[in-house]
Amino acid sequence: MTIAAFIMIAAVLASCQTTEPRVLTQIEVQKIEVPRSILTCSAEPVYGSVTVSVKDLMRFADQLAKAGADCRSKLDAVKRIVEAR
Repeated sequence: MTIAAFIMIAAVLASCQTTEPRVLTQIEVQKIEVPRSILTCSAEPVYGSVTVSVKDLMRFADQLAKAGADCRSKLDAVKRIVEAR
């Protein structure tokens, strides 16, 4: 039984092999296109006033958070495009 099993395994392995080498004959370069709309982030808000109310400070913090979220979402989109390759 052992010799028959060995012969069968050897036959299967021999049938899977090829003697012809595979040669790379062409190189293809693909450029990844990233939409321009996701290559720039919203501008970071600048607060230039010396006197600040709590309302002004909260509005500024909200604008700052929105600018950061915009940039992170666009960077994630670029990452998905690049990693898809």
